[in-house]
Amino acid sequence: MKKIFFISLALLAAHGTMACDVCGCSLGGSYFGILPQFNKNFVGLRWSQARFHAYMNHQSDYLKPETSNDTYQKLELWGRYYVNKRIQLFAFIPYSFNSMKGTEQVVSSHGLGDITVIGNYLLLNTGEDKTKKFKHTWMAGAGVKLPTGDSNLEDKGVLVNPNFQLGTGSLDFLLSTVYTLRYQKAGLSVESGYKINTRNRNDYVFGNQFHASSQVFYWQNAGVFAFLPNAGVYFEQAAKHRDGTILQANTGGSSVQLMAGLETYVKGFTVGFTYKHPVNQHYNSDNIADITAKDSWSLSLTYNF
Repeated sequence: MKKIFFISLALLAAHGTMACDVCGCSLGGSYFGILPQFNKNFVGLRWSQARFHAYMNHQSDYLKPETSNDTYQKLELWGRYYVNKRIQLFAFIPYSFNSMKGTEQVVSSHGLGDITVIGNYLLLNTGEDKTKKFKHTWMAGAGVKLPTGDSNLEDKGVLVNPNFQLGTGSLDFLLSTVYTLRYQKAGLSVESGYKINTRNRNDYVFGNQFHASSQVFYWQNAGVFAFLPNAGVYFEQAAKHRDGTILQANTGGSSVQLMAGLETYVKGFTVGFTYKHPVNQHYNSDNIADITAKDSWSLSLTYNF
C-alpha cells in the first residue's frame, strides 16, 4: 500500500432512478464515484439508497392533498477489466428494491435491473512519469444499457409510473469523459457524462440525462491501511419524458448536491462510502406538485487484482 494510485471518476453504467408516484421525475444520476486502484482489475458489490418526497395539493375542496415517500435501494455487482493498458471494460448488474408509500398508492418491487457495459479508452496518462510533478490522466468512454429489468409492473391492473419500474424497457447509450490531476498526495478529478435514451415498447421515452462533478482528494498511508478522503460537488439535469409525442408533466429537472466520501484500502480490498446532500434542486413540477430529493448514500466493497 505504499504506492500512490491514480483515481478517476467516470459514468455510472447502471440507471440510477429518482422517482415518485405523484411526480414522475427521473433524473437518474449516472455516476461512478471514486474508483479503487486505477491500474488494477476489480470486482465488487455496491449498495446505494436514494429517497424522495412528493406533495400534491389539488387546490380543491373535494380532493385532499396527496403525499408519496419513495425509497430506491440497489445492490450492484460490478467490475473492471483491462483489455490492455489503454482499454478498460466495465460491467454492472443491478438488483433493485423499490418502495412507494403514498396516500393513494402503496407498492413495492424488487428484481433484476438494467445491465450495462461500458468501455473506456485512456487518452492521456503521465502518472508513471517520475520526472513530472503534476500527474495527468484523461479517458473517454461509451457504453450501452440493456433492457433487462422489468418495465411492466402493474398495481391493481394499471401500469405503475415508469419511474418506479425496475428497468426503462429501452436500449440506451452512454458517453463519458474523465480528467484527473494529481500533485503528490493531493488531486482533483473532473468528469461529465451524457445518457441518450430511446423509446421502449410502450412508446415511452425518458428524457436524455447529463451530469458533471468535481472532487478533491488526498491520499494518506497508515500502516497496512491507506485512506482517501474526498469531497466535491455534483450536478445533474434531465429533459422531460415523452409518452408518444406528448411531453409529460412533472418529469425531468436539475439538482446540485454536495458530496463527501472516504475510501479505505487494505491489502487487495477497498471499502468506500459516499454521502450526497442536495443544496439546490429544481424539478419540472407543475403548480400543484412539489418534489424534494432527500440525502443519498452508497457503500461499496471491492477486491482488486
